[in-house]
Amino acid sequence: MGRRTSSRTAAARSAYVWRGTNLVHTLYFKLLLLLAPIQSILLTPVQGSTPAFLLILSAAAILLRGEARYGRVLMFILGFWLIYILYMMFSLSGYLINEPDFGAVRTIRDVYVYGILRQTQVTQGLYLFVAMLFGFLVYTYFQEAFVKFAYFGIILLAMYGFYEFTFYAIFHANGDILSNRNFGDLDTAAAGAGDSAGAGSFATGSALQGSNLFGAGFMRLKSLVGEPSMYALSVTPFAVYAYARRWWFLFALLALSLVLSTSSTAVIGLIVGLAYAEIRQRQEFILYIAGALVVCVMLYMTSDPVHQALNTLLFDKLDTVSGNERMMLFTNSVELIFDGNVVRALFGVGFGTIRSTDMFSNLLANIGIIGLLCYSALLLAPCFMLRKASDRDAIVATLVSLYVMEMATVAEFAYLPPWFMIALAYVRVREQRHPTLAAPGRAMAGV
Repeated sequence: MGRRTSSRTAAARSAYVWRGTNLVHTLYFKLLLLLAPIQSILLTPVQGSTPAFLLILSAAAILLRGEARYGRVLMFILGFWLIYILYMMFSLSGYLINEPDFGAVRTIRDVYVYGILRQTQVTQGLYLFVAMLFGFLVYTYFQEAFVKFAYFGIILLAMYGFYEFTFYAIFHANGDILSNRNFGDLDTAAAGAGDSAGAGSFATGSALQGSNLFGAGFMRLKSLVGEPSMYALSVTPFAVYAYARRWWFLFALLALSLVLSTSSTAVIGLIVGLAYAEIRQRQEFILYIAGALVVCVMLYMTSDPVHQALNTLLFDKLDTVSGNERMMLFTNSVELIFDGNVVRALFGVGFGTIRSTDMFSNLLANIGIIGLLCYSALLLAPCFMLRKASDRDAIVATLVSLYVMEMATVAEFAYLPPWFMIALAYVRVREQRHPTLAAPGRAMAGV
């Protein structure tokens, strides 16, 4: 019995050992996975030149090697831009029928490259390309050790967030010494003029948001991603996956950091992901959820600490200027493409044109009904395709929570950690079809 247990433990560990003799590839992917979550550090004055983005853009040169995988990477690069250009042509052809009215929505930047082609339709396409290429690189070169190093990157992100939170709690000053990226109004940020247009024009990656969850004098944890909700988008999928895999220490660490972010995005993602994981394990967990909801309602009505905590995390954000603005942007973004122009309804006004506060209205307005359906299929297809993977429930819980988070609260597609989880899901689909491609020791270890 003891030998069998020890052999399983050894097999589980061996599955996560880095395999490969190419030193360049090894260093490249280890560094890429460690740096992938970081978004608030730029290596050049160019917006978006984060360490991970520059590594991904250099992939074709760094990974140069005469093998089938490299050929597939080149085909992906060519195929992406071909599809993107064709889809953009369909979107912009709707302008020939009638011009869209952007008066009630938030355009990203009103700078035109040529005719009706906007600068942001090029730059946002580049961000999408980098994010999807990252996912394709993970899928193409995957080995089980990728999971370990991806978690190392997320843990590094969380630890820096803990440092910031603790520093502020003690000294009531900003302890972020690394962030140098501006988020928000691109015109102001690009001019390098600072926040001269007034408060809120844009925020640096080290900007602080106060939190009342533990009383006055605390900040919302956001680490090196620029904003608490983006921290939630990056970390919650990994927390859900860790919970479903019963990796309790990892889950506890990440869940604590998400609590300190006081992000409603994290609350929604954790509730959906953890509930799915438990219901798959135990059908009666539905009754526990119902009981927990009743208890929460009673505590909300009778306990001041619980009342304050739930208001901070959820309800106050709905009954504020920000909450009202979100609803207005959602409504206006949806109405933008349903103006009687069939082409616009199908293909949108062009990827990267407007920015909403949720992925549903953002995709619907920019790339139309077809684009929204394609993205939904890309993210959710593994949920229906996976049958035999040992971490099938963990992956489905992660993808479902990610989908709900994005559609309800965030409209960002260029953050890399979610794309790692999407790539992992398709790796499991591939391993299901071709079991010999699974990592050595994985089947024995059940990892």
